[in-house]
Amino acid sequence: MSRRGSSLPTGPGSLAALAALLLVVAAVAPAVVAAGGAGSVAVSPGTSAVGSAGSPFAQTDAPNPCVGTVEREPSSTTLVTIQGARAGEKTASLLLGVAPDGSIRGVHNDSAAGRWWQYDVDPLPNGDLLLATTEPGITVVERVDPVTGEHTDVRRLQNVEDAHDVDYLGDGEFVTVDKGDERNRVVVYNESGIVWEWRFDNHTDQFPRDGGGPYAKDWTHVNDVDPIGNGTFLVSVRNFDQVIAIDRATKEVKWTLGSDDDYDILDEQHNPDFIEGEDGTATVLVADSENDRVAEYARTDDGGWERTWVLRGGGLHEPRDADRLPNGNTLVTDRRGHRVLEVTPRGKVVWEVYTPWQPYDAERIGTDRGSDGPTTRQVGATGTHEMTGSADFETSDIEACYEYLTGIDRTRLIADDEQWGTGGSLTDTETGTAGDTSGDAGGAGDGADTTSRAWTTVPDDSSIDVPGFGIGVALAALVLVAVLAVRRRD
Repeated sequence: MSRRGSSLPTGPGSLAALAALLLVVAAVAPAVVAAGGAGSVAVSPGTSAVGSAGSPFAQTDAPNPCVGTVEREPSSTTLVTIQGARAGEKTASLLLGVAPDGSIRGVHNDSAAGRWWQYDVDPLPNGDLLLATTEPGITVVERVDPVTGEHTDVRRLQNVEDAHDVDYLGDGEFVTVDKGDERNRVVVYNESGIVWEWRFDNHTDQFPRDGGGPYAKDWTHVNDVDPIGNGTFLVSVRNFDQVIAIDRATKEVKWTLGSDDDYDILDEQHNPDFIEGEDGTATVLVADSENDRVAEYARTDDGGWERTWVLRGGGLHEPRDADRLPNGNTLVTDRRGHRVLEVTPRGKVVWEVYTPWQPYDAERIGTDRGSDGPTTRQVGATGTHEMTGSADFETSDIEACYEYLTGIDRTRLIADDEQWGTGGSLTDTETGTAGDTSGDAGGAGDGADTTSRAWTTVPDDSSIDVPGFGIGVALAALVLVAVLAVRRRD
C-alpha cells in the first residue's frame, strides 16, 4: 500500500528509533517543568497552570494573578493576614483563606469593618479565628467565624496600643503586647480587664532608656508574645534586637537571645517561635527581618546560643513570620517580597502565593499555632541555605493581585472538611484540633517534662518526583501503539 504524504517512519529500525525518542521526551519533560526558568511555574498533578502573566489560573470564576510556584500542594488551607500599607499609602487590611492550589477561598476585609492595621491570626479551639487588629490609638481583638466570615466577638482594648499579637491562654485569658508610649509592656487580660502585666521600665538594667528606639516614642516596639509552657512567655523586643523568655510567676527573664545592635544575631526581628529539640534543647525559629533572612538558634549547655540554620537569598526582603511545619518545611511570610512561601529545609520553594501589601502572618489549618515541626538538626539540614524556586513576580503583578483580592466578595475562608471546634465560648473544657494553647507546650528548655518525637530526614528536594513512568511515558506508549497498529494494517 502506498503511504504517500505520510510522515510516519515505516521500517523496523525507524519505529524503534521513534519509540526511543518518545520515551526520552516523556522522561525529560517533567524534569524541564520542575526545573523551570526565570518566572516559570511548576504545577502539581491535578492543578491548573498558574503564575506568570498570560497563563491560565487556578481560580475558576476569574483569572487569579496571586499564585506563584506550586510544585507540591499542602493538604489544607493557609490563612494569611495583610497589614494594609504600601509605603506611605494606606491599603486594605485583609485576611485570606488560600486553597492548596493557590486559589482564594475567600477574603475577610477588615478595612470595611473600620479597622486600620491587621497583624497576627490564630485558630481558636472553639472554631473561631483570633485576630490582632487596630483602630487609631487602640488595639482591637476580633474573633471571626471562618465559615461565614462574620465577627463573633470584637473587643477594644483602650489602654493597649498597636498590639501586633494576641494569644489565647485558656480559661478565658489572653496575652498581648502594648507598644503605647511610656507603657511598653506584656499584659494578660480576661473579661474583667488586665490581670497581669510585665513592664520594660522595671527592667532597665537589660533595657536601658537610651537603648532601642527613642524613649516614650516607640522605645521597645515589642511585637510578639507566645506562651511556650510552664508559665513562660516568649517575647520579641524588636528595637532591642532581642527575644526573651519571661517567667509569669516570678517576672524574671529566664533567658535572652540577641542583644541591642548586635545585628549579626538579630536585626529587628519578628514572630519568634519556640521549638523543643532533641533532649529538650530550647530552639528558636525567627524571622530575622532587617537581615533579610530566617534563622534558627539552639541553646547551648553553657546558656549561650548556636545558629543552626539560615534561609536567605532568593529575594527575601524583611520576612515577618516563619513557622516550621510538621513535614519539616518552613512557611515564610515575606513582608516586602509580598508573598507567602513554603520552603524545604534546603531552600527550595515548593508553594507560593503573592499577598500585597505587606503580609504579616500565615497559619496552616490543621497545624498548631506557630511552629509545629522539627528542628533542622532533627531532619539533618543544618547550615546556611540560599532560597531558590520563586516565580519572581514584578510590581505590576503585585498590583494586579491586590486589585483581584479587593474585588472578591466571598467571605468563607476554609473548606467544609476543615471545620473544627464547637463554636461556643472559650473554656478549658473545650476540645479542638487547631490552635489550642491551654495545655503545656513543653516548657522553655529548663527542666520541663518532654515527649520525644521521631523525625525522618527531609530529602534535599521536595519538588516534583524524578522522571519516571508517569503520564508522559503513558502518552508516549499510546503513540507507539498507534504507530504499530498503522503498520499492521499496512
